[in-house]
Order: sequence, then structure tokens, then C-alpha cells
Amino acid sequence: MSRSEEVPSVAIGRGRAGSGVLATAFLGLLLLGLCVEPVEAAETAVPERAAAASVPAASEAGGCVESDTVLCLHEGRYEVTVEFTVNSETMPAKVARSRTRDSGLFYFFEPNNWEMLLKVLDGCGENQHHWVFAATASDVGIRLVVRDTTLPAQNADGGMIVNSRTYDFPPIVRRPQGPNESDEDYQRNVLAKGHPALTEVGAFPDACTATS
Repeated sequence: MSRSEEVPSVAIGRGRAGSGVLATAFLGLLLLGLCVEPVEAAETAVPERAAAASVPAASEAGGCVESDTVLCLHEGRYEVTVEFTVNSETMPAKVARSRTRDSGLFYFFEPNNWEMLLKVLDGCGENQHHWVFAATASDVGIRLVVRDTTLPAQNADGGMIVNSRTYDFPPIVRRPQGPNESDEDYQRNVLAKGHPALTEVGAFPDACTATS
């Protein structure tokens, strides 16, 4: 057999061997793909979007409806609004994002400048009340209103039910520095004073009965 006749035979042999390798590799990849668990779409969900969706819209019972100026806590049970007053003008505060089930933030002028933290806590296991805590980082006048949308204004006997709480933070007016007052004393006694923190553990005494 001539040398020229051997080349096609060898080439064909190599072609068959290559086809077998490719087929084996393809089958292996196919089997591997069947064993790999697909990634579910829920694994890539954005947490903030899911949290926002958990707040219900207005129900037949008149539940909280979240908006730019209304914060809903405890799955829409509590409706929270804040107003602030500057130069005798009163304006609604805006809800900052994001928030949690129990707490939220408000801003007055700029979204990146948060002015107030508010939270409503379930204290039924401690003293049979829901608690309201708040703290400000501002010196303007502030009014905070927290309403329990699940409670009516009166019970069956006509008695009043505590279904709303209003908290006022008067504007802070700082006096001028005294002639004999040091800068350090003026800073500590005047400039450093702000709104006191709100820690009312006796708020909403009827809230625990409504959920028991």
C-alpha cells in the first residue's frame, strides 16, 4: 500500500475517535445539567420591595394606607404621621425609606437628612400596652400622631378607647450667650439641648385586648 493511501485511512480513524469523544462529553454535560437544581426567581427578590408589599392597602375596616407622608407599622395596624413647623408654617414630614415592621424614619427637607425616628413596640407581655418610642435630630416644632386603625373611638358601652396618641415637641428657642458665660458653658447648657426622647410604655392600653 502506498503512503498516499494510508493517510485517508488514518484520517478517518481519527475522525471516528473524535466523534466518540464528543458524543461522550455531550452526554456527560447533559446528565450534569439534569442534576443541577435550577435557581428560583425568589432567590433574587429585592428585600425592600418584599417588605413594602407586606403593608396592606385600605381595608373595609379602614386600615392604614401608606404614602409619602403616612407610615404604616405592624402590617398596617398603626398609622403614623408627623408635622413640623418652621417660621410659622406647618408642613407634613415625608417617610424615609427603608423601614421595618416596628419602626420608621421621617425627613423634613431632604431625603438624605433624616429628622425623626419612630417605633411602636408590642409590650403586651410586659405591661399589657403597646409602646411608642421616638427621637428627633431637629430643633423645630414637631407634632407626632400615632393611630391604631383596628380600634374604634368608643367601646360598646360608650366609653372612650385610646386609639390615637398625639405628641408635641415645641420648637427649641435658644437664648443668647450671656456676657459672663463661657463658650464651653453656653455650648453645654444651651446649644447642646434638644428635644427629649419619647419613651411612653403606657400607650395604647386597649391594644393587647384587641389582639388576644
